[in-house]
Amino acid sequence: MRSFFLFGDSHAGVLLRTAKSMDLDFAGGSIMAGLHMNDMFFEVRDGRFRMLTEMGRERLATRFNEAGLQGDLLALDMPFLCTLGFNTHNFVGSFAESNFAIQGSKGKWFVSSACFAAMVSGLRRGCFAFYAALREAGKDVYAVRSPQRFDARQEPVWKAYEDVVVARLTAMGVNIVDVRSETTDARGVLRPEFASPESDDKVHANADYARIVLERFDAMLSSSPMRAKTPVQSPAVV
Repeated sequence: MRSFFLFGDSHAGVLLRTAKSMDLDFAGGSIMAGLHMNDMFFEVRDGRFRMLTEMGRERLATRFNEAGLQGDLLALDMPFLCTLGFNTHNFVGSFAESNFAIQGSKGKWFVSSACFAAMVSGLRRGCFAFYAALREAGKDVYAVRSPQRFDARQEPVWKAYEDVVVARLTAMGVNIVDVRSETTDARGVLRPEFASPESDDKVHANADYARIVLERFDAMLSSSPMRAKTPVQSPAVV
C-alpha cells in the first residue's frame, strides 16, 4: 500500500490502531472529535493549512511528529483517508431532539428534501470545506462511510443524511470507501461481529471492520493513480 495520511474524528481511532497492526506506511490518525470539526475548524492562508484552535494545532502537530513529518498538511505528497462528515449518529440524534422529520420518519416539524440538504450542508460546513481544500490542493482524497449502527427509528434520517454527504463529496471528486456489502445485514445495519467490543459503545466499529476498510482502500489506491487537481466550489454557507 502507498503511504497515506489519516485525518479523522473518533472513527479514525480503530483505523489507526489496525493500520499499525498491519504495519502499514501511514501518518495521522484521530485529530479531534467530530463535533469540533462540524463547523469551520481550519483556515488556509497563503496556501498554508492552519487549525483554528490550540487543541487542533497541538493534535495535528503531534501526528506530524509521530510520523517524522515537517511542513504543511497541504504540501504532503500522499493520498488522504478521512472520516470527517460521517459522524452520522451525531446528526441523527440532534435532528430527533429538535423534533424534525423527513419522509419516513416521525417528528413534529416536517423538513423538505431541499431544506434537509441545506441543513446538512450548514451543520457540516467545516467538513465540506476541509474536503474542498484538499481537492483544491490537488490531493487524492478518500472518505470512509460510518459504521451503519442505526435502529429502525433512525434509519430514514441516517440514510438521507449520508446520501447528501456522499453526493456532495462525490461532486468534489472525493472517493467514497464503502464496505456496506461486506459488513451489514439485509437491513443495512452493521453486523454484530463488526461492532466495537465495548459494551457501552453503540457508535464505533472494531478491528475486523477496520481491516476490511483498509483493504478496500488499498484496492482503490491500486486501481486509481494520483489524480490531478479538480476545481471545486466553496461550500455554501447556510
